Amino acid sequence: MSLTIDSNDNILRFGGELNRDTLMLYSPFKLLNTLSGKVIFDFSALSNVDSAGLAWLIQQLGKARKQKLEVEFVKVPAQLLALAKVSAVTSLLPITD
Repeated sequence: MSLTIDSNDNILRFGGELNRDTLMLYSPFKLLNTLSGKVIFDFSALSNVDSAGLAWLIQQLGKARKQKLEVEFVKVPAQLLALAKVSAVTSLLPITD
């Protein structure tokens, strides 16, 4: 059970599991501090996400907004969409596809 976040040309590729057990590796999440402009969160390699992962993503969106970053979520897994819907936070997520 692990989480990887690789950064390449303002694209953050999430892999593995984004959950309460793996988030501690990325708290605080300093990768955003190195980026500017438009940032894409690519979830194509994400295999699992829980409510803690969703909450963490929303927290990162808030940080990004303060840093004047424009964030887009792409290749969002059905599990994350379902969690967002159940939690009534879908409108907060910048999903582009």
